[in-house]
Amino acid sequence: MIPKADVHFDFRAKLVVAVLVMSLVALLTSDITLYALMVFLVLYLAIQGLGRHALIYALIALVLGMMRVVSNGNGLTFLLPEMFLFILVRTTIMLMAAEPLLGMPPGEVVAVCKKMRVPDMAALPLTFMLRFLPAVEGEFRDVFEALGMRRLLSFRHPLRTFEHVVTPVMLRSSRIAEELAASAESRGISSPGEHTCRRAIRFGCHDAALSIISMAIAFSCVVFDKGFLA
Repeated sequence: MIPKADVHFDFRAKLVVAVLVMSLVALLTSDITLYALMVFLVLYLAIQGLGRHALIYALIALVLGMMRVVSNGNGLTFLLPEMFLFILVRTTIMLMAAEPLLGMPPGEVVAVCKKMRVPDMAALPLTFMLRFLPAVEGEFRDVFEALGMRRLLSFRHPLRTFEHVVTPVMLRSSRIAEELAASAESRGISSPGEHTCRRAIRFGCHDAALSIISMAIAFSCVVFDKGFLA
């Protein structure tokens, strides 16, 4: 069991990492450089107490990479073409960078956005997304558990299984969205006054260090990937 760390990074530092990683995923072409970036992300998640998530994401990316190697760049049958595996590897790496953001308390995000004077048209959708995604994830988990207890999950009938999963989640998600909107409004999310947070909102030395290290790693990845040193 991996012990949880007490390291907490500011939302702005996490956002820098996420933006850099998503830009690199679009720019990098070498798998070696991508997996080197993944090693950094594993450490990044582990020091925040997300080591279990980091190992799961890394294992998924490694399995997908091995599938690409085994298929010799041709994909595994028509169900898993090379382009699909290519996209999945990069999506996994982007999710690793976004994981710390998705787990942030919405109140902290609102306070940071107010402090940065982010327009409400951008801050409010971001806050709702951070509250909505974990709720929908929980709904998927509950649906799978319920279907498993009733033995309705079957690979023999994929369309029926898909219907059993998607229909209740869609109906429940619509209600969750309404409840979250009402809850946020009642707590004054759109209030023009100052929003506070129990956690201190400040960009500390460790946040600056993370941002600088992330930019240095991003620059190094681009240099080695494009062969500028050759």
